Amino acid sequence: MRGLPFWMIATLAVLSAVMIGVGVYELEHAGPFPLILGIIWALFTLASIGAKTKPDPR
Repeated sequence: MRGLPFWMIATLAVLSAVMIGVGVYELEHAGPFPLILGIIWALFTLASIGAKTKPDPR
C-alpha cells in the first residue's frame, strides 16, 4: 500500500474545504487561524494525492 488510504484523503479534503470556508466567512470572529490551517491541510492533501497517483517503482 502506498500513501494514505482513499477515505483518509477524502476526509482531509473535506476538512480543508470546511476550514477554508470558515476562515473566509468568519475572518472577523475566528481570526486567520482556520484559514491558514485549511490551506496547510489542502497542501498536505494535494501532496497525498500526488503520491497516490505516482506509479509503483517495483
